[in-house]
Amino acid sequence: MKMNGFKNGLNKILFPPVWVIVLCSVIGFPGVIIALIFLESTNPISYFFYVLSAYALTLVCANFPRAKRRCYELIHGDELKAVVAFRRFMYSHKYTALYMDDIEFRAKTALYSGLAVNMFYAVFKCATGVLFRSAWLWAIGIYYAVLGIIRVVLLRSVNISGRKEQEREKLIHDYKSARLCGILMFVLNGTMTGMTVQMIWQNRSYEYKGYIIYISALYAFYSLITAIVNVVKFAKIKSPILSAAKILALAGALMSMFALQTAMFSSFGGGEELQQLMNTITGGAVCLIVMGMAVFMILRANSKLKKILQEN
Repeated sequence: MKMNGFKNGLNKILFPPVWVIVLCSVIGFPGVIIALIFLESTNPISYFFYVLSAYALTLVCANFPRAKRRCYELIHGDELKAVVAFRRFMYSHKYTALYMDDIEFRAKTALYSGLAVNMFYAVFKCATGVLFRSAWLWAIGIYYAVLGIIRVVLLRSVNISGRKEQEREKLIHDYKSARLCGILMFVLNGTMTGMTVQMIWQNRSYEYKGYIIYISALYAFYSLITAIVNVVKFAKIKSPILSAAKILALAGALMSMFALQTAMFSSFGGGEELQQLMNTITGGAVCLIVMGMAVFMILRANSKLKKILQEN
């Protein structure tokens, strides 16, 4: 009986009504940012926002599957008239209808939109590097610019692959393109690893001025969430080029999170020893993960090419 009462109480805490989740999130998430910027860490109000934001994050994570199911029901059902009207509009045009039904077309569209956002962020980072005279910001900007160039190479490969009639020739071209992407990623990551090691060794970072850090945070979380969703969403597509593009997007997202961490420590403090330790852990993990993904792409493409060539 006591165990049932405990479970019921826990369910009420973790799965409250929707308005409770929204209210806690609306107050908790902005509140903790305000506390970090304007209030002392020992202020009781700061503790309140820390606890509330932690609870809000717990609620969001615990209720995510339920929210996902509900969103799916609303999007694919006839409950909301606005959604029904939007679906009718999308299916009334050729390319929007294709976007709704063709998962490969959606993946290609995501590749184009990702390129646009990638290049915008590269220009933004280079511009802030010039404005604040920061070699680190310049390095990150150039990193994203090269990622954008690799995306252009992949987009060109997609167009060339689409014109090939024989499936065997198409696969050979696709895996060669994926291998080239892996090689370019490996070289680029090696250069960025050198910059990261130098920054960690000298315990250097750069403090963003004004609201620039919030723009960087917005992009970092957007790119990470989008990359993870696309990797899972388009995993069923048997296209080496599009798979390489998703891995490339994930690599860029991980680097943006690391760059954000260095800026957060500089802007909000935390101690030099903690800053160096966390930057070492995160920077090392990001560089190793990206290098591992690049090696995986190269080895997988070589293995597939060898198998295809041996079949003939």
